[in-house]
Amino acid sequence: MRQEAESAGEAVARAARERNRMGTGNKSGKQWPHHGTVHQSAHALTTVAAVRVATWNLWWRFGDNWHARYEAIAATLEAVDADVVCCQEVWAEQDGASQAELLADRLGMELAHHPRFGRRGLSFGNAVLSRTPIVASESHTLEVQGESGHRTALVARIARASRDESDRSPAGNGGNEARTGADNGSDKPTQTNNGEMTVICTHLEHRFHLSEIRQGQVATLCELAAPHHDPEGFPVVMAGDFNAVPTSDEIRLLTGERPPPVPALVWSDAWAQAGDGPGYTWDGRNPYLSQAMWPNRRIDYVFVATPRPVPHGNIAAIGLIGTESVDGVMPSDHYGLAVDLID
Repeated sequence: MRQEAESAGEAVARAARERNRMGTGNKSGKQWPHHGTVHQSAHALTTVAAVRVATWNLWWRFGDNWHARYEAIAATLEAVDADVVCCQEVWAEQDGASQAELLADRLGMELAHHPRFGRRGLSFGNAVLSRTPIVASESHTLEVQGESGHRTALVARIARASRDESDRSPAGNGGNEARTGADNGSDKPTQTNNGEMTVICTHLEHRFHLSEIRQGQVATLCELAAPHHDPEGFPVVMAGDFNAVPTSDEIRLLTGERPPPVPALVWSDAWAQAGDGPGYTWDGRNPYLSQAMWPNRRIDYVFVATPRPVPHGNIAAIGLIGTESVDGVMPSDHYGLAVDLID
């Protein structure tokens, strides 16, 4: 039974419902300020059927302004207009509100979320949001050698429906319009049904000295992906906060620079393939990191499984999101990524 006093999460939920009632939520055809920049690859096509995947660590309920950060996060994701969103550090109250459910409702998306509640009745975990139906989902622990038992991987099978880029904010051109279906005479974007895709959303151990634990977690991720990997089909997409830089042993296990945990299954690093600049997602210019002990680092990724039947899964465009404040509020301590994958 819920407590009579309104919880902090329920206060956020009540404010969100009021905004939606007043019509401040994004609707197809309305313009929104662009709170992130999606840079187009030099080799990207000008018009291409693509699936847009975003990943973002939402910084749980950390910071004394986490209530306001919910609105900044929601507004940013509305502007990004992804087909699939992988979220890490989402909060949920056992007898109250759920950040993942609030975002799914705000964005009009389907949700996969398997909260695990601790002693305070709060959850710290992953969620996948999708424009199209989520066929099945399951959560797996990433505990290794008795460490990091609260880290998980969420595996979701999603009905795949690509959308023509003419229906979407142009990647690399500012992207300040929500995607609409104006070209086909409807308020819904043009979609092409193309079977299913598997998405893995994850968050690895964060402590610097536990590279060995992260390597074990990477091996588990590859084992989870292997049954879904079809070299002749649309590739598995894995995204999240890996808490490791591209040159680390754990990331090199994925990219084929070390022998992979699962033979013949390696991963394309979307930023390495099509990004512009260092792509720091942990960046000292973020005001929340002014006192951080960690250096600037690229630790958040979108990976695409290989081998695959090219051009399916090739990266048409990629960029950082959440790099700007919304009404004076920075959304998170991490920047996220948005990636357009050719269908």
